[in-house]
Amino acid sequence: MAMAKKKERKKTYKFIEKLIDKVTTSKSNNTEFVCYGHLVELLSGTEDYVSVTIYNTDDRYGGGMADFDFDYLTKELHFVSSEGKALTEKIIATFRMFYSPRRIRVSYDELEYEDEDTTYEYDETDEYVPPVKHLNK
Repeated sequence: MAMAKKKERKKTYKFIEKLIDKVTTSKSNNTEFVCYGHLVELLSGTEDYVSVTIYNTDDRYGGGMADFDFDYLTKELHFVSSEGKALTEKIIATFRMFYSPRRIRVSYDELEYEDEDTTYEYDETDEYVPPVKHLNK
């Protein structure tokens, strides 16, 4: 008899809403904390901007889960890296929920950002045009 293959569960990232809430309400943009077993590092030289790194575990040695910046003045969310499209979309949706009805502009680091099946093409002549998404399937 053949053994049934276990179905691989998709990550749901349910903790992201609580984490983003903690990031956006933090009194300091230069701190770190653990949220649901994930080390979160906030770095900034100003109160209007924050760089966020989320790690897979409660220390830096477990590898990065997501690395993004948020500008509180322009409401721009900029992704440097992410472990996957589902996480990126969850972070974007959470920021949009918190700052609704204000528009959140999303950008991606064209030299570093990638996820498992998405590539982005940028219009070099107009920085306000959103990137064109290409699926690598």
